[in-house]
Amino acid sequence: MPVPDASPPEHPSSAESPERAGDALRAAVERTLSATADSATGTRQRAQSLLDDVVRRGQEAREEVTRRGEEATTRLAEAIGDLRSAETEEVAELRGRIARLEARLAAVEAKTKPEVEPESSPDESHEQGDKPG
Repeated sequence: MPVPDASPPEHPSSAESPERAGDALRAAVERTLSATADSATGTRQRAQSLLDDVVRRGQEAREEVTRRGEEATTRLAEAIGDLRSAETEEVAELRGRIARLEARLAAVEAKTKPEVEPESSPDESHEQGDKPG
């Protein structure tokens, strides 16, 4: 059985047809490339815009973190200074209170100091009372 011919049917002006077909093909390819190039340019511009936005937001975030870090450092330094000041004041107050207590104790001891020492301490007298006699 014979195989049918798969070639396109010939046109009456087959001498001009290959040249026109090449020009038509070339024009179609150029149109396709032009359309693709325009689309690629738009896509590139959108991508560049998005990238610029990401970079801008990143810079803003970095600046915000830096600012907050500086504020936290300042607040911490102030808090430490306040604590040191409070400690110094408290220590001075405690020293004064100790000095006043020492003076009061000395005065109380001076007033209650017996003029004659007892012959034995309470522990010794207790021991003497326990001995049979």
